[in-house]
Amino acid sequence: MIVTKKTGKPAGKDSYAAGGEMGVQESLAGPGRHFYNPWTYSVQRVKDVEIHPGEIGIVKNNIGKSLPPGRYLAGPDEKGTQRSVLTPGLWRMNTHGQSVTVKKITDHSIIKPGYIGVQTLREGKDKGIMNDVLQPGYYNINPREKRIDIVEIGYKELTISTSFAKNGQPLLRTGVSFPLADGKEMYLDFSVVWGIFPKDAPRIIKEYGTIEMVESKIIVPQVLSICKNIGSNFTTMQFIEGNTRESFQNEVTVALQKMGNEKGMHILIALVRGFHPAKDIKETIQARMIAEEEKNTLLIEQKTDVVAALLEQAQKVVDIAMQDFDGETRAFVAGEREEGLKKAAEVRAHADRQVSALNKEKALVQAVGLKIGGKAAADVTEAKRKADATKLQLQIDAFGGPESYNLFTFAEALPGDIRIKYRYAGEGTLWTDGDKQLDGLSQKKLLEYLQNTNKSSTSRKR
Repeated sequence: MIVTKKTGKPAGKDSYAAGGEMGVQESLAGPGRHFYNPWTYSVQRVKDVEIHPGEIGIVKNNIGKSLPPGRYLAGPDEKGTQRSVLTPGLWRMNTHGQSVTVKKITDHSIIKPGYIGVQTLREGKDKGIMNDVLQPGYYNINPREKRIDIVEIGYKELTISTSFAKNGQPLLRTGVSFPLADGKEMYLDFSVVWGIFPKDAPRIIKEYGTIEMVESKIIVPQVLSICKNIGSNFTTMQFIEGNTRESFQNEVTVALQKMGNEKGMHILIALVRGFHPAKDIKETIQARMIAEEEKNTLLIEQKTDVVAALLEQAQKVVDIAMQDFDGETRAFVAGEREEGLKKAAEVRAHADRQVSALNKEKALVQAVGLKIGGKAAADVTEAKRKADATKLQLQIDAFGGPESYNLFTFAEALPGDIRIKYRYAGEGTLWTDGDKQLDGLSQKKLLEYLQNTNKSSTSRKR
């Protein structure tokens, strides 16, 4: 909101009212509630200036000091177009003292990758092309302060091609044409790979204007001149030959590179992409070259046939050698087989003899074993018999003699259920006087046995 004071001393011309002066105040009242005495002040609502993306605002001061001669960009306290611009956003402007012109940003303010911006200052002591270049990016530049020339950096190709009439003859002033040493005209299709580096771009723009002007005013005339100077030393025949044409191309490249270094541009290489000599010479040379090629082809074919014959002969030699080798191999294999069979038979016979010797030794060992076994069995039997005899003798001795032992064995052999009954027969019998008659151990044992048997029988009867 613009505030104007109605009372006080009038403000000076082209200036805002300051202190208690009458006139438009420089400061604006922003959004909110404000209290002004309507007898002393008047107010005017104004909208903010909106700058959209892709736009800039050029500010012009309507009041302030006048510009000195030779200047048309003003400072903050000067009347005229301001050097600085408004970038996208909302701006609170005092429309009494300033006006804003909104402009779209041009392509010169957007520098793409692979390009640089050459700056030209429109006024001041440094007026003209600046040495500092703008790298790729987005710039808010006042077009009334600077001019920006977009320059492509790096290498690019320039091709000069020959055009032809309906009869096949090259058209004049097309391609790279020059007279040869034999008086004939030569036409070339020529390409130059050249480029500009960022540090050289200001000089190029200053001296030549644009890239197109560099090509049309510098590179093309230099190519025509250098090719004419170097190419006029060769004949048509020499130029058609590959080695001579390559030498010509190298010399032209060196000369163009020297020229480029002097003028602030970089020549990478010059290439002869095609050549068009006079038609009559071209046909003659082509016919001779075709004949030479046919001759060379025939020689190569003859050499090929000789090599093929030698190869066939060598193959036959190899086949014969292989047959001889196969025969020798079969004889060697047969001899080795016979020798192997013979050695195998000898080994088998030797093995049989060793087996027989081992079997004989085994039989001897078995015979010794049987002999030892038989003797051991006889010894065991003898020892057993002696042990049985000793045992029997001990038993006989224990019973007091053979008769008592016999009675004992007789008694042992009696059945367990035998019944013996006593019959009294008077004195002097076995049954009544047995204890007197059987004074030996065997008699006593027999008597005890008979008595016990008799008692058992009597008990059962009861």
